[in-house]
Amino acid sequence: MVTWARVVLLQDHPRPYERVQAYRILTLSNPAVHAPRLARALGDLVDGFAPGAPHAALIEEAATTLRRWAESDAVASGDVAGLLEGGRNRRAADHDGPDWELLAASLSLSAAGRGDAALAVAEELVECERRRRRHASEVAGRLAVALEHLAVLLESRSRTATHLRAEAAALTRTAVPVRSTGIAHLLRAATPVRPARVKRAPAPSRNPMPMR
Repeated sequence: MVTWARVVLLQDHPRPYERVQAYRILTLSNPAVHAPRLARALGDLVDGFAPGAPHAALIEEAATTLRRWAESDAVASGDVAGLLEGGRNRRAADHDGPDWELLAASLSLSAAGRGDAALAVAEELVECERRRRRHASEVAGRLAVALEHLAVLLESRSRTATHLRAEAAALTRTAVPVRSTGIAHLLRAATPVRPARVKRAPAPSRNPMPMR
């Protein structure tokens, strides 16, 4: 089965469902590498469905796959440099998305109390979607979700994000509905952002200063 999966992925234009099946097989043996690819393949598959075709189960599969991947030690407690580098590579190559693994990783890092890392990954997600926005109006909804997530992270640190929310609202009004955005909605609903810890100044001593 693994050999079949690799042969499918070597094709120039594999059928969308066969691509999903191939990544399902490879994810069983190496989820750290292939789980995000499976989720992306599932997103591409449902986006290509005819109107009215059932897709809820595939969206749920993609979101569950990403949540498990993001909660692994390699992501939740690991170095985020690889995540950021992967995002930059996709942005440089202008790959199609959706790259919701960056959203899943940011949410997981926030839940683990790693606010700075969560923010860095969210900023990379926004940059990835901004680049694609120049090429396809259909990704406006994805950029809106990325901006909303970044706004929540900033607000959890008592920072203003009014401009991000305004941009997200404007994009949402004109966005072409894309089914794979449902993956992001499920991720955000399952793992809300954890409020950032605010360092407080030490309380003044109640002991009076000694008189000289």
